[in-house]
Amino acid sequence: MRRRPPRYARSDLTLANFFTGARLLLIPVFGWLWATGDDARALWVFGVAVATDLVDGFLARYLNQESRLGALLDPIADKFLMLVSLVVGVYVGAVPLWLAACVIARDALLAGGALAFALIWRGRHEPREWRPTRIGKYAMFLQSSSIAAAILEDLLHPRGFGPWLQVVMVMTAALTILAGAQYAARAALALWRRPAPRSPH
Repeated sequence: MRRRPPRYARSDLTLANFFTGARLLLIPVFGWLWATGDDARALWVFGVAVATDLVDGFLARYLNQESRLGALLDPIADKFLMLVSLVVGVYVGAVPLWLAACVIARDALLAGGALAFALIWRGRHEPREWRPTRIGKYAMFLQSSSIAAAILEDLLHPRGFGPWLQVVMVMTAALTILAGAQYAARAALALWRRPAPRSPH
């Protein structure tokens, strides 16, 4: 009987994955600080968490530290950070419910699509149509910027939405919806191009 190689190996213990793990540990700390009104420290912790995302991405791409574990943990850390940010932001009144609903709905759509592709393609590489797009990356950048701006606004003017912050949030929602529509269109294209299953005979 042929033995399957381990799903994760020593090669997964990279510096890039260390920073990803650090981000996962910082997320509940950030959420607690913001929820309890310690906005100044919450802003610092959020900034460090976002910085770890930039660092692990740089290490993975440019220092050849990509790994299977990193490919799993990095998007989980990103989505977890955004989910906690939105939930706590709504709780403290710094993020409008409509923005949280928009981002969470899009992420739920992506998660469902990823699960569907995993079941359809079964072990093969995911189609390139489902990989991150430039618009999706811009949307993620605006989402992080909106959260940082919301914390700063909450620190300077508690329970208020300045005009500049409202503009940023509307732009974030618009780009998030556009990115979601792009993913949906690309997913439909990938399914249409999917080769027919081979006959067992």
